[in-house]
Amino acid sequence: MMFAPPVVAPRPHPRVVETCVGNSRVLMHLDERRLHFLNETATAIWETLGGSSTVEDLTLKLADRFDIEPAVVRTDVETMLARLRSAGLVTVNDLVSRVSSLRAVEPCGAIPEPAFSAGTYRALRANVAIECADAEAASVIGRILEPLRVDTEPDTSIRVRVDSDGRWTVTAAGGEPVATGSRLAAVLRTLAEVNGLAVASVRDHLVLHAAAVSGRGGAVVLPAASNSGKSTLATALVSHGLGYLSDEAAALGPDLVCMPYPKSIALDPGSFPLFPNLAPTPAGGLDLAVSTREWHIDPSSVGRLGRSRSVVAVVCPKWRPGAETRLCRVAPADAMQILLGESFDFAESDRGVFDILGRLVNRVPVFRLGYSDLGEAVEVVARLVDGEPTGIGTVSEAD
Repeated sequence: MMFAPPVVAPRPHPRVVETCVGNSRVLMHLDERRLHFLNETATAIWETLGGSSTVEDLTLKLADRFDIEPAVVRTDVETMLARLRSAGLVTVNDLVSRVSSLRAVEPCGAIPEPAFSAGTYRALRANVAIECADAEAASVIGRILEPLRVDTEPDTSIRVRVDSDGRWTVTAAGGEPVATGSRLAAVLRTLAEVNGLAVASVRDHLVLHAAAVSGRGGAVVLPAASNSGKSTLATALVSHGLGYLSDEAAALGPDLVCMPYPKSIALDPGSFPLFPNLAPTPAGGLDLAVSTREWHIDPSSVGRLGRSRSVVAVVCPKWRPGAETRLCRVAPADAMQILLGESFDFAESDRGVFDILGRLVNRVPVFRLGYSDLGEAVEVVARLVDGEPTGIGTVSEAD
């Protein structure tokens, strides 16, 4: 007589990370960045997966735990396993190829000649050497990155080249050259690559696309999409007396301490009229072309630089013409979704990084800040830094 072998329950997919938000277990597949919130029953099933457990084993364990007939539990188990499998959260395979989306920080070796060195710069934990085939481009890159300049040995590099046919390319960390349409585009691409290497250097940190400032009470992180006004608000806050940490990447460790990344503050033309005292004096040529597109301001010319501090609040700013200043507290589950959208890629991060995100929304208040009056927005955030009541348009929970 032939007997069918027992059905072995699938294992958690090796690319799935998990954390807890409030009383809910939250899962995310690193390649899809979609959050899955589990209820009590689903959490119980998830916790029993792995090893050599069969579906029958899971059924009996859960029936005993919830004091329910095994026949009833069996249906729930099979339904939930089907949903987990459909969502890509479980697998029957132990070997899954890893997908790389962030380049590794690699030794750069000797810089070949002929080239103009633009210097070495500390971008979070990466020491980036930049060399450029054009003296003027190297000078402009060096001016913009001056706040990050260090006198240390580089551990990675960016190389800017121009071919005989006039095509510019930028190569970061020994990767594939990226073609750009002009010398100006090559400069801007180089700045973006520095940010990418900075993020890649702290894979044990949660890195948010955010500005960050600090005061005596701690740090406030300001995550937002491009053109939401985070750099403008950060500039105003530093002018107000807070310490500057970053306007691009806020790196948070397991202890929820924000690392400084004091790169030049990048302001778009819409913000130029707000800070006439910070207007650059470009020498002309390429420098003028860059300054017409973006102002890159040395933060030390705005105010003081901040130190690593624990995060006391997360504020998601959004400037809108005519908007009333309004600060709304966001529930942890909603905050998790918002901040996931403003985080850099998890693909090559340590698995504990997703748990840092869960710890952040559980322990630190997250707000939305809508405003049109920059002065009022500065007052609200400055009071949050100092742990004081904000006093302006504040509500406890988002509507």
